[in-house]
Amino acid sequence: MLTKREPKYKIGTLLRNSYGAKTSEQVMIVRTYVIMGQTTTHEGLVVGNEVRMYDLMYLGEGGRKDSQTERWLHRAIANKKIEIEAIPN
Repeated sequence: MLTKREPKYKIGTLLRNSYGAKTSEQVMIVRTYVIMGQTTTHEGLVVGNEVRMYDLMYLGEGGRKDSQTERWLHRAIANKKIEIEAIPN
């Protein structure tokens, strides 16, 4: 059964990825989507899992793209490895 959840971060959100005091790059969320996974337990029970994914575009590297999970992005922001610079209206 699919549940319709809104993404935590909006498309167009501008992030800053910091590698130290003098090195940082801007990253933008360009797309969100959901992937479905299934896991079979040792008892034979099939468990469905819904994972929110974000496509990120690194603006300083010629538009290199990467995909990350919502959990990864949330933890990076919580641990101050990535900062939110601007959120679209």
